[in-house]
Amino acid sequence: MQREDLTNTIRPDETTPPETADMTTVKPVAFEPRGEKPPDGRDRRRRLWLVALGLPAAVLGVLAWFVFTARQLEFDIEPTPEKITLQGGLLTPRVGKAYLLRPGNYRLKAVRRGYHDLVRAFDVGADRHQTLEFTMEKLPGRINLTTHREDDPSEAVSGAVVAIDGEVVGQSPLTELAVPAGNRTLRLEAPLYKPRQEVIAVVGEDQLQTLAFGLAPNWADVRFTTTPPDAWVQVAHQRLGRSPLTARVEAGVHEVKFRHAGYQPTSVNIRVVAGQPLDVPTVTLEKVGGRLFVISRPPGANVTVDDRFYGQTPLDISLPPDRDYVVRLSEPGYKTYQHRVRVDSGDRVSLAADLVPRRGRVRFRVSPPDARLMVNGQPYGPVPASLDLLAVPQRIQIVKDGYRAFRTQITPRPGHPLLVAAKLKRPYETDVPGVIQAPNGYRLKLMQPTAATFRMGSSRREQGRRANETLREVRLQHPFYIGLKEVTNGQFRQFQAAHDAGLFKNYSLNRDAQPAAQVTWEQAAAFCNWLSRQEGLPPAYVAQNGQLRPVSPMNHGYRLPTEAEWVFCARVDAGGRVAKYPWGDKFPPADQTVNLADRSAQTILPLFLEDYDDGHPVAAPPGSLKPNRRGLFDLGGNVSEWCHDYYKIYTTAKSRVYTDPQGPADGRHHVVRGGSWKQASLQTLRGAYRDYQEKKRLDLGFRIGRYVQPNKEAQ
Repeated sequence: MQREDLTNTIRPDETTPPETADMTTVKPVAFEPRGEKPPDGRDRRRRLWLVALGLPAAVLGVLAWFVFTARQLEFDIEPTPEKITLQGGLLTPRVGKAYLLRPGNYRLKAVRRGYHDLVRAFDVGADRHQTLEFTMEKLPGRINLTTHREDDPSEAVSGAVVAIDGEVVGQSPLTELAVPAGNRTLRLEAPLYKPRQEVIAVVGEDQLQTLAFGLAPNWADVRFTTTPPDAWVQVAHQRLGRSPLTARVEAGVHEVKFRHAGYQPTSVNIRVVAGQPLDVPTVTLEKVGGRLFVISRPPGANVTVDDRFYGQTPLDISLPPDRDYVVRLSEPGYKTYQHRVRVDSGDRVSLAADLVPRRGRVRFRVSPPDARLMVNGQPYGPVPASLDLLAVPQRIQIVKDGYRAFRTQITPRPGHPLLVAAKLKRPYETDVPGVIQAPNGYRLKLMQPTAATFRMGSSRREQGRRANETLREVRLQHPFYIGLKEVTNGQFRQFQAAHDAGLFKNYSLNRDAQPAAQVTWEQAAAFCNWLSRQEGLPPAYVAQNGQLRPVSPMNHGYRLPTEAEWVFCARVDAGGRVAKYPWGDKFPPADQTVNLADRSAQTILPLFLEDYDDGHPVAAPPGSLKPNRRGLFDLGGNVSEWCHDYYKIYTTAKSRVYTDPQGPADGRHHVVRGGSWKQASLQTLRGAYRDYQEKKRLDLGFRIGRYVQPNKEAQ
C-alpha cells in the first residue's frame, strides 16, 4: 500500500494563541489500510460457493486422470465363472466385459460350482487393451464300482484289484472313490477271472456315478483223487484241500503237488481250459522209502544196489521200502563184497564192510643200491628187494641225491610178480624238461620268462575297464610250469571221489572229460598239496586256523598259478607285447578259438555272441579248441580259473616294478581270471578283467602250476 501525502491535512488551529500561531501542530486522523476491511456475510457466502464448486472439479479431475491412465483388461475364462473378485490397485471398475485397471500387480479369484477355485496373480502392462485366458479345473467325480460274474450278474465278485490309469486304487466294491474328470483307463483283475480293461468317462464336478462290470470266468472245476485218499492238494503254493475234492482252478498249465504223511510227495502237470470241467486221473502215492547207510574200510568203495550204481562209501541213500536188496562194494585192489539187506518204510539200515585186499609181488633191481623208494608219493625208505602192493595202478619213484629221479607206473597182479629195473643217472644243468607230468597224469609246460617287464591292468581309456585294473609293471624271473589244460573232473575225482560238478539247464557239467567246476579255492589248494605229497614235493599250502594258506616263501610244490603268471601266459607274447584278449586283439574271436557264450548256447543263456560259434553250449573237454600263442588251452574261456593270490585293489606305483608278485599276505577273497562258457560281454572277456570270489561256481575251475626246482627237475 502506498503511503498517502499528509501535508494537506495539516491546518493551523485558529484557536491557537497568537504567540504560538507560528508553531506547526499535527492532528491525528483516522487511518484504514486499503483491501483489509473485515469480511462481512457476503464474503463468507462467496467462499462457500468456491469450495462447493472446486471439490467436484477435483473429483472429476482425478477420475479423468484415472480413465486416461487405466488399461482395459478382459478375462476369457472357460467355463464362465459365477463370481469374479479382483484384489489390488486403487479402483477395479468394470465397463461391460472389461475392467479398467491401472498398470500394476493384481490377484484374481474366480468361483463356479463343481470346479476348483481359480486363483491367479497377474500384471497389468502398458498395452491399452489386454486379454487374459484361464481354464477352470473340474472337481473330481465320485464313483461307486462293483464287479460280478459276466454270465451271472447275481454272483458278485469281490476283491477284484482296481487300477485307474495304471495305478492301483483298491479292490471291489469301491464306494465314492474320487477320480479326476475325463476319460480314464480302468483295469480289473481278480483271481480265477480274465482281466478286463475299459475306458470310462468321469463327469467330475463332484457328481456321483455308479459303475458295474462283469468279469469273464477263467477257471474250470477240477476233480482230484488219490490213492491213498486224504492227501493234501496244492496248486501254485495254494492248498486246495484234501483229496478227493473238486475245486476251481484257473485256466492254464499247472503243477499240482500231492502230499500225504508217510508217502513221498508227488506232482503232476495239468492243463485247464476255462469252462471245461476236468477229472484228473487218480494219483498213486508211493510210501516213504527206507534209508541205507553204507561204510567200508578202506573208504571210497563203489556201491551198487541191485546192479545200480549209487556212489562211493561212506554213502547214505534212500530206497523204495518193503523189499530185499543185494548190495555190492567194489574197490580196485580189493575183493568184491556182497550182502543182502531188507529195507522197510521209514527204516534206517546200516552196513559196514571190511574189504579184503588183493596184492601182487613187485621185485626191484636198482643202481645205485642205496636209492630210496616212494610209492604214490609216500616214502618207503631204501629200495627193498621186493614188496607186496595192492593190485591197482601204483606210481613208483626211485630217488637219490645227485641223480635224476626214476619214475614209472605199474599195476601189480596177484600170483604174477613184476620186476622194476632202474639205473639212476646224474642230472645236468640244462636238463630241465619242457613238459612234465604230475602223478595223476596231468601235464604241465615250462615257461621261462625273460628279465623284461610287462604291464598288468588296463588303460583308463580301454572300453569296459573296471576300477580294479590298476596298471602295474611286473617282472617274472623264476621259471615255472603251468598246466597245458584245465584240471578235469576225472583228474579231480582221483583226489575227491565224491566230486560233483552238477548240471546247467539239463546239460551235464559232471563228465570226467569236462573241467572240474564247483570247486572252492581251498579244495583246489588241497588238490595241489595232494599231488605234492605223492611226488615228494613240499606242500605249497599250510593249514592255519582251519583254513589253507599259501606257504611263505613260496616253494616248488604244486600250486595254483599266481595272477601275474596267468596274465603272462594269457596275454604276453614272445616279444613282450600284451594282447587285449587271451586269443589276440580281435573281438569276437575266430570260430573254434575259445569256449564262450555263443550261438550254440542261445537257448540256455540270456546273453550270447551272435557272431561266434564254438560248438559247445556249456563246458567243453579241456583242449577241444585251439591253443594260444604259448601252446596253452582254454585261457580266457571254457571255465574261469582260480589264481593263487588273495584279492586286492592295487594303487598305482609309476616307478615301481613288481618282481614275481604273489599277491597280498591275507584276505577273504581270491583272484579269478579268464572268461567262461557263461560269459559274452566285452568287459568280462578282456584279458585285463579281474574278478574275485569266495565260493564255488558252475563256471569256475582251475589249472595248476609250480616253480622249477633248480638243478632238481629231472630227479
